[in-house]
Amino acid sequence: MTPTKKLARVLTDETDGGYRLTIETVDGEIFRILATEDQVNDLIDELDELVGDDADEKPPLTEEEEHVGEEQPS
Repeated sequence: MTPTKKLARVLTDETDGGYRLTIETVDGEIFRILATEDQVNDLIDELDELVGDDADEKPPLTEEEEHVGEEQPS
């Protein structure tokens, strides 16, 4: 079994009939993958499901932050 590689970066390019994903690992290995629009949309859905809920949630405001912008008595 191939060991898991650590991601360094991902580049994307539009091509005829789809997209080219270039994935580079921290050890310099490069993978070029052709994907259809449907495959990219499925990938987006998977990633959104994985991290999307957490990314949309904002931490609760502190009491000080809640009062910012409110008029202060003079």
